[in-house]
Amino acid sequence: MAMGMRTKTLVFGSIYFAILAAVTLVGIEVIATFFSPSWPAYALRSIPPVNSFPPGADLPAWMVAPFNSWGMRDREHVFGPAPAGTVRTVFVGDSFVEFQSLRQSLPEAVEERLLRQSKKTVEAVNFGISGTNPKSYYYRLRDVALPLSPDAVSVFFFSGNDFLFDSNFRWEWLPPLLDESPGRSIVGRVMPHTNWLLVNRLRLSEVLNSNEPIEGEFATLQQIVKEPKEQGLTKLAQHMKRHYYPNVPEQKLREILARGDGRLFDLFAARLDDQEYLAGWLPNLILRAELKPTSFNSITTIQQADAALHESVIDGTLSWLVAMHRLARERGVPFSLFVIPTGGVDPAFVDFWSPWPHYYSWYLHCDAMHERLVQALRGTDVPFVDLRPAFAGRVDTYRKSDAHWTEYGQSLAADRIAEQVGNTLKAKLD
Repeated sequence: MAMGMRTKTLVFGSIYFAILAAVTLVGIEVIATFFSPSWPAYALRSIPPVNSFPPGADLPAWMVAPFNSWGMRDREHVFGPAPAGTVRTVFVGDSFVEFQSLRQSLPEAVEERLLRQSKKTVEAVNFGISGTNPKSYYYRLRDVALPLSPDAVSVFFFSGNDFLFDSNFRWEWLPPLLDESPGRSIVGRVMPHTNWLLVNRLRLSEVLNSNEPIEGEFATLQQIVKEPKEQGLTKLAQHMKRHYYPNVPEQKLREILARGDGRLFDLFAARLDDQEYLAGWLPNLILRAELKPTSFNSITTIQQADAALHESVIDGTLSWLVAMHRLARERGVPFSLFVIPTGGVDPAFVDFWSPWPHYYSWYLHCDAMHERLVQALRGTDVPFVDLRPAFAGRVDTYRKSDAHWTEYGQSLAADRIAEQVGNTLKAKLD
């Protein structure tokens, strides 16, 4: 009798605590909805769906224009199948797709070209999010882009920062507790708003984790570059010592930043096109590399970089790209992968960074990995385009500070991408 009572009590207690836990979790998720964006914005970015540029700087209109309700640099779209008579293609990638410093995003530029050759309405949907990598691309494609029933999808891989050094798609059998892509994480699958809020507040995403949270830094740096060069370089060195390198003599910091007759400072002078803006991460990375030479950042040729390359980096990265192609193929959606080279293809870019060889060595490593990845892709059935030939012999195609395309560089890329996407969609566009 006593045994039966204890069993009933245990069962009742288990049910009670299960109900209590469920109610608590539901309550937490409901509260989180008041502090996080709506669908699909919470599945796309880990910062609020607004421009990432802070106030306090004189920026052109296209850089401060509001993003759409999905948190994208794009016009509004209906979540669901495209309107009748509309050909829809989606673009998935990072800042090369989104890039705010150019007048048009890459999808806008390609859409404009497709419309010239199409008899139908064309809709190029922008799913480019700065500071993300192929793991995020995979879940963005699976959870948001493909459910839009596109006629084609294009994924953009940038060889400058998209290689994965510690991840293989086959090893993703155990999902993380939290992730910037809610569809990948344990919490995100059942409590997506809570997942977003925790990732945002704990700065767990790639873009939040890679930037120092220095109050008002962007506006401060824009004021510094307006100073006369000598005073400005001194103030920049003082800023870096105060916030980044307190134990390094200011004069040493200034010497590094002033190399090449102060060309780094000159880079941010006012201009009509391709205005560049100084962000704290750039002098930080330059100083870090030049202050701490290593065998890794002391290589001077692509051959040396290739010899130092770990094949696991190529294999792991490739596994995610193959998985994305498989996703699209299972949905019957044509897939194209575009592999974007670094500024190493631009002679002017290479020349600009010559005074900082330890910093520039990263681009040599990336160029070597780019070539290896292209070779590896040729051994798969993934439809891809190496964009490197589109830039062969062209000068001033890459911005010097952030290593993104200039207006000219984007136009070259958009021509080649529109050609590929147009061929893929030819039957639908006619």
